[in-house]
Amino acid sequence: MNKNHVYDMIIVGGGPGGYTSALYAARAGFETIVLEKLSAGGQMSLTWQIDNYPGFENGIDGFSLAEKMQKQAEKYMGKM
Repeated sequence: MNKNHVYDMIIVGGGPGGYTSALYAARAGFETIVLEKLSAGGQMSLTWQIDNYPGFENGIDGFSLAEKMQKQAEKYMGKM
């Protein structure tokens, strides 16, 4: 992160909502950065089993889901 760089959008929090916002903002052409205190996924990354997330009929652990969300957002944003 460059301290003198001006971003179009700064997302505070790298949980599911933060990464969804980042993905949509980046796809719309906004230069976006995500700030997260812990790790990708926020609190979700500490959850061992998520059973109510679409697309994962057998569930998925929070850490793996967080990694997938981060990779998808980075595809449009570049390295965060």
